[in-house]
Amino acid sequence: MQTGKFQEAEPLLKQAAKLAPSSPGPHNLLGFVYEQLKQPASAEAQYREAIRLDPKFAAVHGNLGNLLLQEGKIPLARKELELAVKLDPKNARAHYNLAMLLAPLKEYEEAAEHFDIARKLQGNDPAITFLFLRAALKANRTEEALAAADELAKSRSNDAAMLFNLALALAQEDQYERAADLFSRVDKLRPNTPEVVYNLGIAYHNLKRLDDAVRVLAEAADLKPEIPEAHFRLGLIAAERLDHENAILEFQHATARAPDRAQYDYVLGREEFAVGNWELAAKSYQRAAELDSAQALYNLSLGNAFFRAENYSAAAAAFEKTAKLDPNTEDIEYLIGYCYRAQGQMDQAKEHLQAQLKIDPKHVRARAGMGFILLEQGDLEGAQKELEQAVTLDPENVDALFDLARTYAREKQTEKAMRYFERVLPLSPDNTQAHYQLFLLYTRSKQQDKANAELEVFHRLEDMEKMVRREESLLTKARKARAEQSNPERTVPQAPPQTAPPANQPH
Repeated sequence: MQTGKFQEAEPLLKQAAKLAPSSPGPHNLLGFVYEQLKQPASAEAQYREAIRLDPKFAAVHGNLGNLLLQEGKIPLARKELELAVKLDPKNARAHYNLAMLLAPLKEYEEAAEHFDIARKLQGNDPAITFLFLRAALKANRTEEALAAADELAKSRSNDAAMLFNLALALAQEDQYERAADLFSRVDKLRPNTPEVVYNLGIAYHNLKRLDDAVRVLAEAADLKPEIPEAHFRLGLIAAERLDHENAILEFQHATARAPDRAQYDYVLGREEFAVGNWELAAKSYQRAAELDSAQALYNLSLGNAFFRAENYSAAAAAFEKTAKLDPNTEDIEYLIGYCYRAQGQMDQAKEHLQAQLKIDPKHVRARAGMGFILLEQGDLEGAQKELEQAVTLDPENVDALFDLARTYAREKQTEKAMRYFERVLPLSPDNTQAHYQLFLLYTRSKQQDKANAELEVFHRLEDMEKMVRREESLLTKARKARAEQSNPERTVPQAPPQTAPPANQPH
């Protein structure tokens, strides 16, 4: 057995069992041999025979418990292992196996207790100490866990590999302060090691020591330029600081080095979206959605980008895919309906808006959207009913007020129409159409001074809008050109969630 010759050991142990029929020892050893020979049924039979001969044989209860644990028979394994440590409190292997059983059950308090006993019995074994750390921290035994970590770090102060693994274990449990200290110590023992410097940078990032994080992560990127993670983290920090230009550059570096990472394309798209590069954002979101087709968020973000670029057909398709992946996505039926409405496909739009109202009868924007469609289809009575409900739900909803005013204007109810258009202006002073409609209504009601004032405002706002559109067009072209020039060539041709598009656009 000691030399691993289990086939040769089997007949000798069988002979020993015959020579000493009342002794549990040979059966216990036979059980171990059969385990090594991948014969679990025979192993269990031998262990149970040993227990029959000596019910207080702690080691065999531990062996049987471990066998049952490997077979996934958790309740039976737990019973045997608990009995093993009760019969022999110094059985390190049984304590260890019992802790390994308890940890996946999220019984961290007991798991930590047994890991602690096992590690002390094994002379503060580092591997068991790491397991104790995780269980103890999850059990909120933070002081004990950190004391054990400090003790291990002190006893192995020059063991760079062990200190690095200890730092990783602490970082995985969000103990970034201790982890950063240990990564710094490892960096002194093994200077200029990219993995060490990178993990130190992550720890600083999680501690919100952003200047330190940028300095260290930039060093990691210089030490190993082909690794994308440092660029990704640098991009996240730039994004946190609203430095969109540098965030885009870093995310571009990350995607160029890891073209198969959907998350990298997603965050790149998020930054391009933030600066108004809708088309470039859509391309990045599209790559992310292709790389991870099961992610509803990527398709939702893609839909938002297409929406902002006024590509409503593509936006509807992306939103519909989002709905299939996650039907509970907030406002998703409304968004699909709005896209169909923007394309003039009113029947499809009504279908989705009605679906949204079935989910949430108090959805103001869906109610207002239904009113708009019914108004466009000439159903003034139906439109008024929907729009009045929308205004009741939200008295400051500009779109509902505007469209309700339009219904009264079409019915020649001039006073009511003026009253609702007048409610629009304090909420939306630059609403050119509201000013124009009031000009027409004041003219109709012979209030020429008011009509002239509204017409003057209308012309002024119209001129301003034309200028803004020209400037936005030039700015978009400049941003797009700059982004395309700075985007490194990808090796494969080919993303904290994006907000939904605005409820309604001016009519």
